Amino acid sequence: MKHKLIIISASGLLLAALLVFAVMQFTNVSASESVTESEAREIIKDRYEGEILNLKKVNSTYLIEMKRGEEFYQIKLSENGGEILSFEKKDQISNGEQKQLNEEKIKEIIQAEESGELLSIKKVTHKEKSAFEAIVQKDEEKIKITVDALNGEVLSRVTEETKVPVKNLTEEEAVQIALKNEPGEVDDISFGETDKGPSYLVEIEKDDGREAAVEIHAITGEVLSVTWDD
Repeated sequence: MKHKLIIISASGLLLAALLVFAVMQFTNVSASESVTESEAREIIKDRYEGEILNLKKVNSTYLIEMKRGEEFYQIKLSENGGEILSFEKKDQISNGEQKQLNEEKIKEIIQAEESGELLSIKKVTHKEKSAFEAIVQKDEEKIKITVDALNGEVLSRVTEETKVPVKNLTEEEAVQIALKNEPGEVDDISFGETDKGPSYLVEIEKDDGREAAVEIHAITGEVLSVTWDD
C-alpha cells in the first residue's frame, strides 16, 4: 500500500512539474513576441489619449513622445511583449514643437502630391494636430489638402468639383458682334453666367450720349438683348 502511495505521489509531482514547465515555456514565448513600430503606436493610442509626436527604438525599447492637451509625456515600451516600462511627464519634448516643418517645405510636399495651381496655404489645427491646409486648383477640381506640420504626412484630401464656364467667343469677338449691332465706343465688357447661359455684356457709348448694353451669348454669338441707359 505504501509502495502504491509513493508511486502515485511521484506521478503527481511529475505531472505538476510538467505543467509548470509548460506554463513557463508558454509565458516565455508570449513575452518574446516582438512588437512592430505600428503595433507600438496602436498600443499607445488604445491606452492613452494624445498626439504621438515622435517614436523611435533604442535597442529593444520604444521611446514615445506624446502631447496630451498642453502637457508632454515620454513613454517607454518594451519591444518584447509590448509592456509599458515607464510613463513620465516632461516639461518639454526635445524634438516636439521645435520639429515643425516650415511653409516652404510643406509647399514642396503638396506640389509633389498634386500637380496643379496652389491657390492658398494656411496653418490650422486638425484633430488636435498642428497642420497646414492648402487649396489646389487642378482642371475643374479644387482639392483641399491637410498636411501634418511635424512630419509632412497628408492627413486628409477633399476634392470639390468646380464649374468652369464654357465660352467659344473671345472678348474681342464679342465686341465685334456688339459694335456691328450697335456702332459706337466700347465703354466696358464683362462675362458671367445668366439664366440664358454664359454671356458677355458689352456697354457701348453712342454718339447721341446714350449708352447701350448688348448681351451676347458666349457660345453661339447670338445677341440676347439690348438695353438702354439714357
